[in-house]
Amino acid sequence: MVSLLAAALMCISAAAGFGSAACAKQVSNVDTGTSRAYAKAIAESAVLTDDQEDPMEALMEMLFGPDSGYSSGDDSVGNTVSFETTDLDGNPVSSSELFRGKKVTVINFWATWCPHCVDELPALQELHKELEANGCQVIGICEDADTSAEEAKRILSENGVTYTNIALEQEMYPMMPHKYLPTTYFVDSEGKILTKPVSGADFEQYEEKLAEALAIVGE
Repeated sequence: MVSLLAAALMCISAAAGFGSAACAKQVSNVDTGTSRAYAKAIAESAVLTDDQEDPMEALMEMLFGPDSGYSSGDDSVGNTVSFETTDLDGNPVSSSELFRGKKVTVINFWATWCPHCVDELPALQELHKELEANGCQVIGICEDADTSAEEAKRILSENGVTYTNIALEQEMYPMMPHKYLPTTYFVDSEGKILTKPVSGADFEQYEEKLAEALAIVGE
């Protein structure tokens, strides 16, 4: 099952031209204890204002207010990421623990319903293995772990992923804003954002930003 929010996000993505079939699929998968019609209504009620060009922006502002954290994240360079959450088994995890002793951490936001996110998991695992030898790492933040942790673990296992994956917390959005999935950030051992994030599954950009990040930390 997917969360109501995930279904609504898929619906508004469909409205933006990403495919109505995806919307229908996600709405049909909403937990039966939740009104499927309500998920669709959320998306349809996100009306663009004069200063908004993106339907997703309207939805996120409606759900979470003007400080929803929905932006490209390009202006987040230099900000410090700090959070507490859980891994996919429910064990508490803090950003300080995750980043400590790592020159650069590659933070990949993904979701079980995002095909491009899932497709790049094997390559991210290979990148993680390469980075480990240089004191760096990849971690994943699963955006629908609150409702799909078991599905996330199944997907990770099937793709041979061994790097740490954690659950999304709402407090992460203002610190690491993003419009699309996957989105990938690069931070140092203290959680400082080193480069602009990469939107979409683009390993050429990952390599460029990683090289930039390593240069900043003196590698």
